[in-house]
Order: sequence, then C-alpha cells, then structure tokens
Amino acid sequence: MYFDLAFIFFARIIDVSLGTVRMILTIRGERYIAAIIGFFEIMVYVVALGKVLGSLDEPIRLILYCLGFASGVIVGSWLEGVLALGYQGIQVIMDKDNQELAERLREEGYAVTTWKAEGLSGPKLVMELVVQRCMALKVAERIREYDEHAFIVFMEPKTFAGGYFKKK
Repeated sequence: MYFDLAFIFFARIIDVSLGTVRMILTIRGERYIAAIIGFFEIMVYVVALGKVLGSLDEPIRLILYCLGFASGVIVGSWLEGVLALGYQGIQVIMDKDNQELAERLREEGYAVTTWKAEGLSGPKLVMELVVQRCMALKVAERIREYDEHAFIVFMEPKTFAGGYFKKK
C-alpha cells in the first residue's frame, strides 16, 4: 500500500514535470523531441491515474495524486530553469552615453544591435541582443554593472533566422 501511495505521488511529479518540458519544447518548435517526451509523460500519467480511479474509496490516493500534481508544477518550472533551453531576446534602454557597454559586449562575443531613441528625460540608447537562455542573466548582470537604472526587457523568441550568436 505504501508503495502505491509513493508511486502515485512521484508519478505525478514526473509526468507534470515532463509535461512542462514538453510544452516548452513544443512552443520552441522541437516537435519530435516533445512527442517522445509526451509518450513517456502520458504513460506515467495513465498508470498513476489508474491507481487512483480504481480506489476512489481511499481519499488519501486522490490527495497524493493532487499533491503530486502541485509538486510537479514546481519541479517542472525548476527543471525548465535549470535546462535553460533555447534563446532569449534582451532589449535594453539606457542613457545615451553608455555606447561603451555595447562595444564591450561585442568584444566579449555578443551580437549587439543599437539605435538612438528619445525618452522622457532625453536621448537614450537602445540595445538588442539574442543570447542563449543560460547566458541571459549573466548579460543582464553585466549591463547592470554599467547602468543600474537600465530598463531591461527579456523576450521569448519563437523562431528566428540569420544573425550572429556567441558560441559559449
């Protein structure tokens, strides 16, 4: 009995975590990998559900099933952050006199596109980058070193073509 209860709980964590990763891969266009993950996700889901539906007279099974789902949402979100799959767009708006930062980022191997803009308090510099997600926070920290008041927007590009990307 205890094995079944643990199985229900952990199976839900696994299938919901797989579902989170599958959804992200689907959105990013990785449909074949997402389909393989979906196969295992639904297999675990059906087995766990079978252990609950066959015993609705034992509320502990339903409670553990629901707790496993909630825990799976947390684990799946954490896992997605650890995997840092794909790319992230970064748009930065800062004081115009920070052109030096764009040059430094280029020297470090990042592709940076800049243009001049006008804000409420005067001239601004806008920088646009697309980087691997695992590097996005590092780039944001680098930007904050130069301008702690920079306005930074992170975007999720679905598809893109061409351009230049840092390899490491």
